[in-house]
Amino acid sequence: MGVESHSAPPPVGCAAGGERLLTSGEIALARSIFADAIDYSRVTIRRRKWFPFQPRNITMAPSGHLHFHPASESYCDDFSKVGVLRQGLLIHELTHVWQTQTRGNWYLVTRRMPWARYAYSLKPGWSLERYGIEQQAEIVKHAFWLRKGVRLAGAGPVEAYDLLVNFDRQEGQ
Repeated sequence: MGVESHSAPPPVGCAAGGERLLTSGEIALARSIFADAIDYSRVTIRRRKWFPFQPRNITMAPSGHLHFHPASESYCDDFSKVGVLRQGLLIHELTHVWQTQTRGNWYLVTRRMPWARYAYSLKPGWSLERYGIEQQAEIVKHAFWLRKGVRLAGAGPVEAYDLLVNFDRQEGQ
C-alpha cells in the first residue's frame, strides 16, 4: 500500500479543528507492527471530535481516521518523536484503522458497545480476530510495547504476542 501522498513534509503543528496526514516517522513506526496491512495514505489525524459528546481524554478512530478532542492533551504533532508508552496510543488507534480498512466503514460503529472490554487473557489457539475490537487494539499495543522492551505486568512472553500480531503473515494467508 503506497505512501506517495506523504512525499511532502507534513505541516508543522495542527491547529484545533484541523487535520493532518501521518508523518513519515509515524508511518515507519506503524509499519514496524502493521507492515503493509494499512493504507497509510488514507489515514488522517483530526483534532476534532468524531462524536459531539466525545470526552477530552478519549481518542476515537471509528471511520479509519484518528479523532482527538480539540483540547486533548493526548494529541501530538508527531508520535514518532515521543516516548514509547505514548506511541502505544497511536498503535492502539491504528489497530482500529486496520479493522475499518479490512472489514468496512461500519464495522467499528456496529461492533463497539459501551461495555466493550479492553482487558484480555491470551488464549492458546485463538487468532487475533477472535478477541473483541478493543481487546485486539490492546493486544497489538502490548505487542508493540513488548517488542520495544517495555515490561508489562501480567503479560505473556513476547513470542506469544508475535504469534497473534504478525500482519506480514496475515496478509500473505
